[in-house]
Amino acid sequence: MKKFFGAEVTSLVFLVLILLVACSDGEGGSDDGPEPPPSQNETPPAKAIGTLPANGEPCSDYEEVVGDDSKVLVLFNWNAAQFTDSYVLTILEGNNQVFNNSFNSLSTSVELDRGKTYTWSVTSVNEDGQTNGDSYSFTTPGVPIGNFAPYTAEITVMFNEVTSEMTVSWVGSDEDGDPLTYDVQVFEEGISIFESLDLTVSEIDPISFISNANYEVEVISRDDSGNFSISKLEVSSPN
Repeated sequence: MKKFFGAEVTSLVFLVLILLVACSDGEGGSDDGPEPPPSQNETPPAKAIGTLPANGEPCSDYEEVVGDDSKVLVLFNWNAAQFTDSYVLTILEGNNQVFNNSFNSLSTSVELDRGKTYTWSVTSVNEDGQTNGDSYSFTTPGVPIGNFAPYTAEITVMFNEVTSEMTVSWVGSDEDGDPLTYDVQVFEEGISIFESLDLTVSEIDPISFISNANYEVEVISRDDSGNFSISKLEVSSPN
């Protein structure tokens, strides 16, 4: 009996040790638990609206560059956007970025070539993220080398909450008066849902939309000389 009792005590002690180790492992595994949800207090900046140079027009607000007849100093202005700490001004010539810089002010002057069409946009930035502004275009004064690029198209998006369809239209123009064609693409939450090339019309058939989603419309305007400009518009659908 003594021998049997000792075996029972040994087994009991061994079982208690196993349970203690298991409990200890369970407590130590808390580091692998789910991460806390992201903060609900993040506030992205509002969209900045450009005011100068005016979209789709020859640039009228500029200064001569002393000693260089091939350049002009162009003034850029934009409206203040709520919750914004700084603004990033980006200027493109076709697909080529010719200027990109951050500002705390609402205006700056940039030296650019004469006789060219440029596209520009302003991105609002704060510590919680950034918001892209719409794109605009203008032509600097002077005789072009070759042919002017088209102005960026002015895009309009309308949401019909009854049919749950969105209508996309645009207006394009060209300083030379050249006929234009358009490549159009629509993105829903970053995923392309529509694409059509070489359009000669200025509107596409209605597209179904979902509530409270982010959409981006891109219109590339092209002329017969191979010049082009890119216009983008970001909108959110109604709830």
